[in-house]
Amino acid sequence: METTPSAAEGSDAEVPHPHGVRGLKRVRADLATELFASQVPGPQRRERLTELMTTALKEHWTESCAGVDGVALAAVGSLGRGDMGPASDLDVVLIHDGTTHKQDTLEELARRLWYPIWDEGLELDHSTRSVSQCRQVASKDLAAAAGLLDLRPIAGDDALVAQARTAIYQDWRAAARSRLPELLTSSRVRAERHGEIAYAIEPHLKEARGGLRDYTNLSALSATWLTDRPHGPVDDAARHLRDVRDALHFASGRPGNVLARHIADDVATLMEYDDPDDLLASVADAGRTVAYALDTTERGARRSLERSGIGSRAWRARRFGSAPRHIPAAEGLINVDGELALAPQTDPSVDVLLPLRAAATACTTGLTLTPGLLDALVTSPDLPDPWPTEAREYLMQMLGGSAHLVAVWEAIDLQGLAVRWLPQWEGVRNRPQRSPVHEFTVDRHMIEATVNAGPMRRLVPDGDLLLQACLLHDIGKRAGAGDHSEAGAALIPEIAAHVGWSEERMHDIQLLVREHLTLADLATKRDPGDPATASALMERLEGRTDLLPVLRCLTEADARAAGPKAWTTWRAALVDQLTQTAKAM
Repeated sequence: METTPSAAEGSDAEVPHPHGVRGLKRVRADLATELFASQVPGPQRRERLTELMTTALKEHWTESCAGVDGVALAAVGSLGRGDMGPASDLDVVLIHDGTTHKQDTLEELARRLWYPIWDEGLELDHSTRSVSQCRQVASKDLAAAAGLLDLRPIAGDDALVAQARTAIYQDWRAAARSRLPELLTSSRVRAERHGEIAYAIEPHLKEARGGLRDYTNLSALSATWLTDRPHGPVDDAARHLRDVRDALHFASGRPGNVLARHIADDVATLMEYDDPDDLLASVADAGRTVAYALDTTERGARRSLERSGIGSRAWRARRFGSAPRHIPAAEGLINVDGELALAPQTDPSVDVLLPLRAAATACTTGLTLTPGLLDALVTSPDLPDPWPTEAREYLMQMLGGSAHLVAVWEAIDLQGLAVRWLPQWEGVRNRPQRSPVHEFTVDRHMIEATVNAGPMRRLVPDGDLLLQACLLHDIGKRAGAGDHSEAGAALIPEIAAHVGWSEERMHDIQLLVREHLTLADLATKRDPGDPATASALMERLEGRTDLLPVLRCLTEADARAAGPKAWTTWRAALVDQLTQTAKAM
């Protein structure tokens, strides 16, 4: 949209100052202060702010443009969606029918509307378009099209706004096949530019992957009629992100979407978090929920397009009366056109192993867990203490599915299953890492390390031990912990007893968790070719030469999971030299 910074530009005429917008920026700030002080919940607070701005704009219209036919003032953006924050921009469109008024008349109407708003210091994004021009812009500009889907009347000819909105929706649906790839590409480009909200220390609440822009894209995808969008948890996640954004606006006194470090303490206090890391963890959880919902919705839209074309299964089913293929995948599970679903007559409430079996099957086959199956898995009983043998086998199958582990773990963790399997996971879930070396939160880092270790299993005597150690190596990085290696090692006996690992396996995992940094530390801080350095290493490993290659692979998997700066050719050479020195002793 167009933006004009100064009321003095473009006209020498005196600019009117209608009462509708007079002092509006101050009035909005005062209302936001009152609402925050009264602890009004976020949705009701945004509703009040939206009502304030809408009422002011209606009065402004009445004073400036009353009695003018064939035009209307409409809202898009946060004003159109009804979720205005304390410092949100005003996104508005002056819509006309294209025939009633000449261009100079429209420019005069726009001047009456826009200049008083600018003079009040409000951030204004605006445009003046006919209904046909709205359609043309929406057909060429994806961002504009997505914004116009939120078009809502404020004042003037409501029928004109309804006409524009209906036409834009019809065009959006008609062009779904061509616009969908563009929408998906736009989402990927934003993710590359702004990162993922779940793993950023200074997350962009709007543009990052899993942010508010992705949430609004859910509605845009649903508007194609290719797929439905999820509700419930994802709506709660978006409400939380908006609450954080509102607190950011209020604390900083200006619009913005980046939760920067210098303001995070103030925002955390305003939202009643004791620690800004807890705030970041909540943002990460919300961002993961939105991102996963968008992935699911995008996948549904793509599959709908794939199924609808000539030669597709849906086309063949309509043409020849053939039913969808249901292929057994595992006990209680079926493959339905490339997705893992619950088999008919399966009762998840009596199958304690179903969640782990489903996760293991998804990891080993690459099938996507359907939303219906994920909802069903939540109803399965908790695993007994200790786990049965089959449960441990399924766990190892899942951890060994390197290519698909991240996607499957994301799905089951967002359903709360990971914490049900391993209660100690709660302490590291979405936990931010302040080190610039680390790209991911603590929990995702451990999953990434496990993925990295997958191809290394053939290099060690016990591949399962390597995967188990990778999964738990940073389990001690929880709030209030000192040395996370020692803290993690202290948790291993409880975890091992719960899962049902033997005393010997528990001891080996505990030792590797405690010493997972030792090899890299000694190799980079002392002479890796010195037998004394190798002796110090083996002493820490209790002389266990069988654990040396496991620690070597754990060291690399851990470093690679941290980020590209953590595992360099120089570091790898030093680690390998110390490993060889220790082997030769």
